[in-house]
Amino acid sequence: MAAANIVPAAETDGVLYANAVPLTSTEADLYGGTGTQSPDPIPTAFGAAIIAVIQLTINGFITGNSTYIVLQQDMGDGVWVDLNWLFWGQVQGTATFVFSNGVAGANTFQSSRNAGQVPQPQASGSNQMVLGGRLRFVGKTVMTSGSSSAPGVATQVTATIRYKVLPLN
Repeated sequence: MAAANIVPAAETDGVLYANAVPLTSTEADLYGGTGTQSPDPIPTAFGAAIIAVIQLTINGFITGNSTYIVLQQDMGDGVWVDLNWLFWGQVQGTATFVFSNGVAGANTFQSSRNAGQVPQPQASGSNQMVLGGRLRFVGKTVMTSGSSSAPGVATQVTATIRYKVLPLN
C-alpha cells in the first residue's frame, strides 16, 4: 500500500535533538547522536511554543526500570525550571510521549526537584507557562537485572527526541 499523498507538505518535520541517546544512571543532557541538527540548549524567542515527540526504546530485557525525561527552561542564568516531564516504568519494548508547552496562562508553583531526583508523583506531567530563553531535555534511567537481546549489544534505554518551536502570533 502506498503512503498517503499529503498536500501541502510540512515546512519542516521537526528538529532532531537526540538520536538513540543512551540514558545514564545520573541525570544528564540528552543532546546528541547521529544526525542531530539542534543547537544545545535550544534558543527561544518571544511568543514561542514547543512541541516535542520523545521515543523511548529498551534494547534487551530488564526486570526493573525507572526512567524519566524532563524538558527544562532557563532565562540564560543557569536556573533550570521543569516544563514537562515523563516517567516510564516499562521493562520491554518502546513508548512514545508528546510534550507541548508555551501557551501563556496563569500558573504558580514551587520548583523543588533537584537534579537527579525522579519527578513526583512518579507520573507524566507539566507546568503550563511561557517559554524562557533556552530549552533543554535531561533524563535518567535506573535499570535492574538486564540482559541483552543480541550478543555484544548493551542492554540500555535510549531516547530519540524531535521538536519544533512554533510562533504564537
